Amino acid sequence: MRNALVTTECRSISAGFESLGLRTHEARFDNLGQTALPRVAEEFLLAGRNRRHDRDTQLSVTHYFTDPVALALSQLGAEAPEAPRLALPQGTDPDASLTDAVAGRRSVRDFADLPLTLDDLATVLRHANSVTAEADTELESGSRVSMHLRTVPSGGGLYPVEVWIGARNISGAAPGIYRYLPREDSLAVHGDAGMLDAAMAAVMESGSAELRQAAGFVLLVAQPWRAMRKYGPRGMRFVFHEAGGISQNIHLAATALGLGSLDSSSFYDDDMDEALGLDGLFRTAVHLIFLGHVGS
Repeated sequence: MRNALVTTECRSISAGFESLGLRTHEARFDNLGQTALPRVAEEFLLAGRNRRHDRDTQLSVTHYFTDPVALALSQLGAEAPEAPRLALPQGTDPDASLTDAVAGRRSVRDFADLPLTLDDLATVLRHANSVTAEADTELESGSRVSMHLRTVPSGGGLYPVEVWIGARNISGAAPGIYRYLPREDSLAVHGDAGMLDAAMAAVMESGSAELRQAAGFVLLVAQPWRAMRKYGPRGMRFVFHEAGGISQNIHLAATALGLGSLDSSSFYDDDMDEALGLDGLFRTAVHLIFLGHVGS
């Protein structure tokens, strides 16, 4: 207990910290008093704070109640018009209850080298981010449009986070990268096996034999400005909120199906974005979840 307290409470302050070439995160924590150092994470929190009388945000939010924006929002999820499609089957009904899935969810690092059925993948995707209902909205002109509601809450109903699939060993799907289209409930082909290999090479943990045996992975790809256009810097918080909600839906669905899943943000961002053809700023990978059968 004494050692634990010393490790977490004692700080080795360095008078010459600013001149160090190697600055570990622990060293940065110990020297928080060095005001000249960049504080990017803290600045993110400060930039996303709501403040009274913020006219910029108030006017931006009001703009989203106009007819042109409502019409645009009604079309969300209708992307990738030219990409080949892979139809999804009916899916599998999970046997476990929500209570059992919540209690039984565990991070799995040992995957069996077995194929995942397209039915199971379809079930996971529908729990992750599918359209579950429609709600009519009346426009100022008097006409109505339908908004497509999904399984995950999204700030302002903007849905800036997309669900992509890296299929390594999924029956009925050729190895490659796919995008899930919620409006169509189908997969759009984004890349071949070469792109899949490049994406796996961007994962720090992909050298693990057990993880490489996973049937595939779910990649969450975000367009932050879809949320920030309305909410400013605070919109970035909503992006991560949504990514977390999708991730949890995936874990619970996988657990209910008797599958294994593992959160992983251990990928090289620039390498991953380059592998997938993303610009890394206006569209970028933000999270990854391994998916497959549990190993012995």
